Amino acid sequence: TASLLLSGITASGDFAYTTTCPLLTPPIAPAGTCTFNITFTPLTAAALSGSISIASNAPGSPHVISLTGTGVPVAVPNLTLNTTALDLGSQALGTSSIESGVLVSNTGFATLNLTSITVTGSGFARVVPGSSPPADCGASVAPGGNCQVAVKFTPTVLGPATGQISIVNNATGSPHLVSLAATGIAFAQPSISLPASIAFGDQVLNTTSNASTLSIGNPGTAALSVASVVISGTNASDFRVTGDCSSVASSGTCALTVTFTPGAIGARTAQIDITSNGGGTSVTDSVLLSGTGALAPRPIAELTVTAIGYGNNIFGGATPSQTVGLRNSGGVALSIQGIFATGDFVQTSSCPASLAPGASCIVSVMFSPLGLGSRTGELQILTNASGSPHRVLLSGTGCRWFSQSQSRFFLTACGN
Repeated sequence: TASLLLSGITASGDFAYTTTCPLLTPPIAPAGTCTFNITFTPLTAAALSGSISIASNAPGSPHVISLTGTGVPVAVPNLTLNTTALDLGSQALGTSSIESGVLVSNTGFATLNLTSITVTGSGFARVVPGSSPPADCGASVAPGGNCQVAVKFTPTVLGPATGQISIVNNATGSPHLVSLAATGIAFAQPSISLPASIAFGDQVLNTTSNASTLSIGNPGTAALSVASVVISGTNASDFRVTGDCSSVASSGTCALTVTFTPGAIGARTAQIDITSNGGGTSVTDSVLLSGTGALAPRPIAELTVTAIGYGNNIFGGATPSQTVGLRNSGGVALSIQGIFATGDFVQTSSCPASLAPGASCIVSVMFSPLGLGSRTGELQILTNASGSPHRVLLSGTGCRWFSQSQSRFFLTACGN
């Protein structure tokens, strides 16, 4: 019975409206009408509610229109990928990497049709995935389902390589792309590195040097297998190698121990022959060994004999001389302080008062029995070397002439 003045109109929820009703002015006359057209635009798939509130000058303001509706999924596919980039790492030329895969999922509410799946880039190729599920992608993927596109890398050239997986489909955003990366490297093989030589320098004769280390290195990209380690060469018996280097890891090293025990004075040489797969096939590499046998830093007296037996000799006569060699095998001069023969033995000597390192001299000894029977004595040599006096045992038998009655011949009789 009076004019209706609308002062405010609001909508809530996923609802909206259009209206012919005037806001504020002009008022709606008594018995007049206007209309609201209400729309529902759900943003989620669920039961939803809202309202339209109309404020006016009428009693009971605001007047509320309660609204309900249910959002339902739109039946369209939706393709999602678990990654958009795959790195297949480094791979040796002519060999194939393990498979790498990208997971294709349909998170929509309609069938996802896969029109084509292509792999491009040098060395990249699509393969059937080795694990299932998810299986290899076919022509379509059901709502909520997934599948896998797997690839491998077989390089033909060295260096970085790039490629791409392209998936053409009926979902928004097609084609969906996955970038590929990998690197071609040289074929993995072992290598061997060794020192050219080991030099021991001077070493006292018949004594063992301090240990030297022979390091076997593997700068290659695969394990090094060592089949044998053998010492050969002119003076092989003077050198010794110990240790186990049958396998050396990539970029690793292994140590062997080498020692030198000279068996003679002067330069001594040999080599260590190492057979391995260091060149990809069986090869033998050598390390030269050298050292010098030296005399000890002290005099050492060496005699050529320690005893001489002269046998039978006529009383009052003399046997031919027997010789005794005296050698200084030490590293400093040998001082000869005296040479004596005891008993029925006589010596003469060419030995000087000082015998240089490595030098030798001769002592001659003869037997001149002064009695009958077994005769013994010693040759004694006094020096500044350990073990002085150095002794040679001497022995012989004194004999005499006799003639039997009316005999024309003389005979010898020895002993009693």
